[in-house]
Order: sequence, then C-alpha cells, then structure tokens
Amino acid sequence: MAHGLRLGLVMMTHQLRTRNPIDRTTRLSGAVPAVAAVMLMLPFVAGCDDEDPVVVDAPPFPPDGAFSVTGDGVVSLFWNPNQEPDLAGYTVYRGNQAPEGPYFFLADVSASTTNYDDFEVNNGDFWYYAVTAFDVAGNESELSRDLVFDTPRPEGFGLVLVELGQDPSQAGYDFSSLSNSSQAASLSTTDIYFENTGGVNYVVAADPLVDIQDYGWIDLVGVDYAPESGWAPSKRVEAIPDHSYIVKIVDGQGDFNMAKFFVVSVTATNVEMDWAYQAVENELELSRIAPIGGAMR
Repeated sequence: MAHGLRLGLVMMTHQLRTRNPIDRTTRLSGAVPAVAAVMLMLPFVAGCDDEDPVVVDAPPFPPDGAFSVTGDGVVSLFWNPNQEPDLAGYTVYRGNQAPEGPYFFLADVSASTTNYDDFEVNNGDFWYYAVTAFDVAGNESELSRDLVFDTPRPEGFGLVLVELGQDPSQAGYDFSSLSNSSQAASLSTTDIYFENTGGVNYVVAADPLVDIQDYGWIDLVGVDYAPESGWAPSKRVEAIPDHSYIVKIVDGQGDFNMAKFFVVSVTATNVEMDWAYQAVENELELSRIAPIGGAMR
C-alpha cells in the first residue's frame, strides 16, 4: 500500500514539473492544489514505512537585476545569472497592460545567457518585460520582481552640421525628420544649429521653445532619462567631443519631445554627432537603462 501511494506521489510530482511557459497562469493555478495534496499526503507516506518522504523539487529563484536598454526598433534586456546547479535556462515575457501583467511568452534562452534583444517592437510602442528561470526538471520560477518597461525610439549616427558662417543651408537639424540630413538654420522646423563665435564652437537652440543642456562626459546610451531642469539660459552649449547633450522641443500647445546627441568630433567648420529622438510626446525616456523600480538616475 505504501509503495502504491509513493508511486502516486511521484506521478503527481512529475506533473508539477511539466513546464508550459505560454500559459503561465494556468500552470501556476493548477500547481497549487497539487502541491497542497502532496503536502497533505506526505505524513501518511512517512508513517507507512521507514523511508524518507517524497520531496517535491523546488523551482529556481526569480532572476534579479533585470533592466532594459532602449534602441531603435529594439529593446535589449539584461539580468543577473541564477546560481542553481540544475538551472536549464530562462524565459522572457512581455506585456503592455500593467506592471502586474498579463505577460505573454516571448522566448526561451540557455542557462549561460543573461540577455535578450527584442526586435519584435515598433518605435513608440510601450512594453513591460519580465524574466523567469527554469531548471532541468521543468520547474519555473516566479516572474522577476524588477519593474522593467521600455519605449523604443529612433536614432542615427554620423550626422554632420556645417558651421553657420561657412554654409547656413547645412548648419541646422530637425530631430523629427528622423534622418541624417542637415538643413538650413533659418527653417521654422530647425531645432538646433552649429556656430563658431569668438573662436568657440557652439550648438545653439534654434527656437525660443527649444531648450538644450550639456550632460557631460557620458556616452549616448548612458543618457537614460531626460532631466526636468538644468537648461542653458543662453540657449547655447559649447560643443565638446565625447560629451552628450539633451534637447527639449516644445510645441505651441505645451507638449514636448525629447532628443539627445553625442559630439563625435568638432572643428571650427563642422561638427559630427550621433543622435536619438523620442517620438512619443511628453515621454522623458531616452535610453532606458533604469534599474529596479524604473527609478530615474
């Protein structure tokens, strides 16, 4: 009798280990009664003979340290590695309704992989992400507890602006054009232009509704959230190689778009920059490398 009861428990344990990452809610809700049944039956098994009771294999811990980096048509996810010796891999989930879900299956990756690039996104779409760990027996952890969300945005590289006195038709740039083409500094759509005044190279806000500030010695990816203060009163900043800058572009109704650029090189006649533009209005997110809780840095 004890042997038959033991066999039944083993079969129940095997069912618990069956992994169904696409329908996670169903899998977890079905596992709770089964676990309860096993726990209730264990004392009877222990009393039937002298052997140790059946132990249900525990799932891995939820991955921690999850965060994302925003790209152009891509969201890159990262997390810390789990330490379980029987770890088999990770599952990446995505949702767009609320931090608590629902989340839908996106991909499985190996135990040695702690990152994933989601190319199945469009610029301007908002997504939540979560990661789980699963072991060789098929046990899956709970969702990662880090709040990870992202809004991909366009970017470009190698934009060249010509100094205003050299060629005013090529001195300006409109971030909303989403191109690597300069334009006339005098156009109404121009956001910034390049000018050398008194031997100093400046990037200048081309409109009273445009603000600009120097964000210092940091690469473009490191500029995650746009600040709400610190704008240059003069509406101009010195163009310094390896510095990143932030631009706030306000329309006539008070809505704004954020942009950023990185000075690759600069001379008295031209400046080369890389850029990114958040096409979603009133969104401060520029690169999204914020950690737990989505806190600003």
